[in-house]
Amino acid sequence: MTLPTRSLAPGTHAPAVTVASRCLPLLFLLLLSMLSACAKVGPDFSTPDAAMPASWQDGAVLGAASGREVSEEWWRSFSDTTLDKLVAEARGENLALHVAALRVLEARARLGVAVGNLYPQRQQATGGLTWTHPSDRAPTAPQPDTGRGNPDYLQTSVGLDAAWELDFWGKYRRGVEAADADLRAAAADYEAAMVAVTAEVARSYVLYRTLQQQLAIADNNVAIQRESLRIATARFNYGATSERDMRQALSLLRDTEASIPSLAHSLREARNALCVLLGKPPQDITAMLGTAPIPMAPPGVALGIPADLLRRRPDVRKAEYAAAGQCARLGVAKADFYPAISLGGFVGFTASNVGAFSTGDTFSHGFTAYGGPGLTLPLFNYGRIVNNVRAQDARFQQALTAYRETVLSALRETEDGIDRYLNAQGRAALLAESAADAARSLELAMVQYQEGSTDFTTVLTAARDLSTRQDALAQAGGEISQSLVAVFKALGGGWRTLPEGGPIPLETLREMRARTDWGALPEEHGAVPAGGDVRLPDL
Repeated sequence: MTLPTRSLAPGTHAPAVTVASRCLPLLFLLLLSMLSACAKVGPDFSTPDAAMPASWQDGAVLGAASGREVSEEWWRSFSDTTLDKLVAEARGENLALHVAALRVLEARARLGVAVGNLYPQRQQATGGLTWTHPSDRAPTAPQPDTGRGNPDYLQTSVGLDAAWELDFWGKYRRGVEAADADLRAAAADYEAAMVAVTAEVARSYVLYRTLQQQLAIADNNVAIQRESLRIATARFNYGATSERDMRQALSLLRDTEASIPSLAHSLREARNALCVLLGKPPQDITAMLGTAPIPMAPPGVALGIPADLLRRRPDVRKAEYAAAGQCARLGVAKADFYPAISLGGFVGFTASNVGAFSTGDTFSHGFTAYGGPGLTLPLFNYGRIVNNVRAQDARFQQALTAYRETVLSALRETEDGIDRYLNAQGRAALLAESAADAARSLELAMVQYQEGSTDFTTVLTAARDLSTRQDALAQAGGEISQSLVAVFKALGGGWRTLPEGGPIPLETLREMRARTDWGALPEEHGAVPAGGDVRLPDL
């Protein structure tokens, strides 16, 4: 369809509307160039300094070279295939890890919201159909002596409305920076959860093996004490000793037997804890776990250097990202000091059924349009903006201090773990000698008792001593491995490799897609960036 045109009479000028419409693109380009040249208000973030020692206090004792990198799959250093399988299953099925991965998806979506604020914030189509019954005494109603009526009427309207607050002062760009930092912090949270889950699986498994060994020791001592009871009973029956020896032997046997139910209950608790870590309800997984000795710590441990904590520990990086996000929010608050410059416009059509008009003429008799720049400058805000900036600055300083505190806590945890590991090794070595001596002492006491050269009290004391020493030795063996697990956790190892199949189960992703259009977001980088490597959209 061709629209009719009007030619201008000679000597006339183009209407102002035509001139303005030609100038609008130039004005738009000018505003964009000014926008790109404007610096963002507020401070730019830089990683705060943190006091870091050059080396670990006891690093040389462990024989680890300072430049030797910590093993990422540190649990494999225990050379226990069952532990390897448990860790692999927990990293793929643990529900706390799934929640942490879903929080990363949430943060990605919120980053998209922040990026969207860089473009026109309001773009909406409007429309309406209005029926009006005017009052006979309304200001626009005809006077009674005019003889004119005041009929009801219908009015239709349809249009497009848009508004764009230009980001002259970087308020929205700072908002994107804050959302970016939140995304990185959520990714670090997921990595921290992976470190924690891996370490907890290893700790619970070592505890399970320790309790297994304690139960085996208790069963072995029960067998020894039953033999002692048999000998004491036989000597009593032959009149070689009093009933007291038999009763003492029976009392010791019952004490040892009484410890078995408590150990069995603790063993079941450790097994149930492993089930929950594997993302399954408590159940009998004895067949999967089998029977094996306590995992032995490797002879050499790679610790790296203290400065590695700044990049290895996810909680340290999360504290850094939290400070970066708060720095950006301080810029957002400071932008409120400056005028908000915006572009707005509307184009639409309207019609009514008054008189000769018809609502069917909505699109056939011209349109209404207006638009132009706008400026809003805060004046009397009663100190709200100033105090909001102060509050945001105080929170930023809190985040910087929290970062330094997190670094110190990481150093303390590592040093404590190393010291505990070394002391556990020394304690276990002494207990091993003590248990060997106790076993020999009981053996000699039994021989002497059978020969009648000593009383049963000596046997009783030796048997109790052996039971105590062997149980303590088993606990010390478990403590060595558990303290090494604590060292690896403090060093922040075990998060770089994502679980096979991704951090979120496919069933969960399908369930989410059935509710919501997620696009390709969940599949990007397995839904969770590794090591804070977050790819952002180009701005």
